[in-house]
Amino acid sequence: MKIVKKIIVLSFLLLLFLSCDIFSTERSIEIPMSDGIKLKAELWLPDLVGSFPVLLERTPYNRKEIIKMHRHLVDSGYAVLVQNLRGTVGSEGKWEVFGSDSWGGPGKQDGIDTVEWIKQQKWCNGKIGLMGFSASAISAQLLLASRPEGVQCAYLVAGSDNFYETIFPNGCYRKNTIEEWGPAKEYLPEIIKHPSYDEFWERRNARERAGQINVPVFIVGGWFDLFQRSSTEFFRLLNMNTKSPTFGKCKLIMHPLSHAANSGELVLEDRNKTNLDEKVGSMQEWFNYWLKEIDNGLYNKSAVGMYIIGDGQNPGEIGNTYQFYNNLPWSSNPVKMFLISGGNLSLETPTEEGNFSSYIYDPLDPTPSKGGNNLIPPSGPHDQREIEQRNDLLIFTSPPLKKHLTLIGPIKVHLYASTNVKDTDFGVRFCDVYPDGRSMLMNEGMVKARYRENIREEKFIEPGKIYEYEIDLWDTALVLAPEHRIRITIISASNPRYEPNPNTGEPFRQHTQTLKATQQIYHDKSHPSYILLPCIDTSDVLHDLF
Repeated sequence: MKIVKKIIVLSFLLLLFLSCDIFSTERSIEIPMSDGIKLKAELWLPDLVGSFPVLLERTPYNRKEIIKMHRHLVDSGYAVLVQNLRGTVGSEGKWEVFGSDSWGGPGKQDGIDTVEWIKQQKWCNGKIGLMGFSASAISAQLLLASRPEGVQCAYLVAGSDNFYETIFPNGCYRKNTIEEWGPAKEYLPEIIKHPSYDEFWERRNARERAGQINVPVFIVGGWFDLFQRSSTEFFRLLNMNTKSPTFGKCKLIMHPLSHAANSGELVLEDRNKTNLDEKVGSMQEWFNYWLKEIDNGLYNKSAVGMYIIGDGQNPGEIGNTYQFYNNLPWSSNPVKMFLISGGNLSLETPTEEGNFSSYIYDPLDPTPSKGGNNLIPPSGPHDQREIEQRNDLLIFTSPPLKKHLTLIGPIKVHLYASTNVKDTDFGVRFCDVYPDGRSMLMNEGMVKARYRENIREEKFIEPGKIYEYEIDLWDTALVLAPEHRIRITIISASNPRYEPNPNTGEPFRQHTQTLKATQQIYHDKSHPSYILLPCIDTSDVLHDLF
């Protein structure tokens, strides 16, 4: 009888012991930062004894929901830790939109502190990988730029490596990006105090420190994503820097997608139904190679997988599938197309003097935006014909193409312009005009005149004086089909994508009035405005193109 009682007592104690957190494979924890603040996290461990490679995601969103998406990684032998950033979803402290997630000492380097804490835990084998989508990818990029010891690699989807470029590209306030993003709303009063690039943005700029990053990164982006340029540029800086340990070790996939949304009004499906895991590699292959040292043939595959956009009306056309490269296939011989009187685009340089076109921009009736690289829909390619009927813009269109024209890389416009005010905005939309007349937006860029030379310092313009503006429309991978036409639209507003410039030159959001601006765009021999197209075709293709 005594033996039976002992067995019952021991069984009870064993059950009690097993129910304790010490043997739990799923647990909620708090991680102390170097300034005493504690951040909430969820930790899932493999149902095994020992230490494991750790995958870390740091997010302002609900950690308990996010970690559920990583069950397959836990089942594959990884410890997964999802942490809430400072001041979000139960974590202590104040959320300052990534202000605590970079470098600079206690209170500013939560990512570094978290990695140091992980390395001290018995369940960590010393190898750590970073992962994340959107905001989680941003925090990971800032952590990478901090060079934390123990991090071996990262897999990042749709993140921003330069948050100033995301919110104030060329000084233009991207209103419907930051003001529609829930986690930023309480911090908006502080953000709008910094329209110029300063120390506030330096702490949120991983691109500026890309040369210090010493671990490989797998990047996934979208051509119509609001962080599109961050995906391609971060890859370029890491993978093509011969002096960096990341040289030749990174990977990039670019999809025909917006931020967590489809591709607008075009049907952009992969006509070859490509298996990208087979061609470039999967997230698990990436982590297995770098964290488990599994020789899985990862680097026998292409470094870059890129969807080439084609005629969305005709899926059988050239394009509409993925192409694969060993590095960025950016054009090395961009082609100039010049703005010509009469609303034309031409390969021929203007020969006459004194030609210009003009329009009036009214901040109280700004040119609307429709589609583009936005955070929320409508995003991606949208037909611009209705907007193009307005009189506060200028349109320049090429003749119909006689043959295919492939563009891969950055698109830039050099615009000679004058105005009657001390500050204004100039922007350009690049459209693929279909044979049925649809004018499909592919790229758009804007520059604020006061920041035309330097985003750190305002330099106002002299009314009536002609200035040259370089307008960056970001990147594309596009095949223009025969009978299609190239179109650029000159604008001074794109509302609500960008906040309209009041044209007064007063400090940002402190204007006391608005002014109408008379915008003159020059296209003559002395002021040859042009678009620079990243053509990858040979000179033979360019001959008799139109």
